[in-house]
Amino acid sequence: MSDSVLRRLYREQAPRAPEGRFLLEDLIAGSGPLELDIGFGRGLSLFERTAAAPESRIIGIEVKTKLAYKAAERLEKRGIEKVMILCGDAREILKRAEPSRSVERVALHFPDPWWKKRHDKRRVIGEALLGDLARLMAPGGELFIQTDVEHRAEQYRAQLQDTPGFTLASGGGYVGVNPFGARSNREKRALEDGLPVWRILATRD
Repeated sequence: MSDSVLRRLYREQAPRAPEGRFLLEDLIAGSGPLELDIGFGRGLSLFERTAAAPESRIIGIEVKTKLAYKAAERLEKRGIEKVMILCGDAREILKRAEPSRSVERVALHFPDPWWKKRHDKRRVIGEALLGDLARLMAPGGELFIQTDVEHRAEQYRAQLQDTPGFTLASGGGYVGVNPFGARSNREKRALEDGLPVWRILATRD
């Protein structure tokens, strides 16, 4: 297939969220804690988290159509039924999601890769997204954010500190290891290259 045909295929067949308001619980059959994996990239975190927490139902959200399509294809080939892929902007998807207090864990992997100050207005993590996560997460739920851009980490930590409903982990919110046992592809590469990764953990009150 030509590149243009492939791009159209990814765009047309990448799985999307339902129109209007929708129930997260309706996206995956069965029972088990609901988790969100936002910005999963090439999908390593989805497969590692499924292995680490087979009881969980995981909804992965990825804005890039090719990556979302490929991850959904791999999940189908492996017969993994407790992971659902949604392609799109997490901010747009989650503002329409219900019900409140239904999500146990959320991971955000290396969001906002534009490190220059002038790109601050493009940030995914902001008041709107954190507000929707606060609405959707159950009391005691864990929100984990990791980045390889230090000033972004401090922005996220400060925003969480100012967002009603979240309490940062002891030590100012920073944690030394990934608490979910599921690396993103970018995290794996950063560790292999010896690059620093800033990890932030907060709990829903």
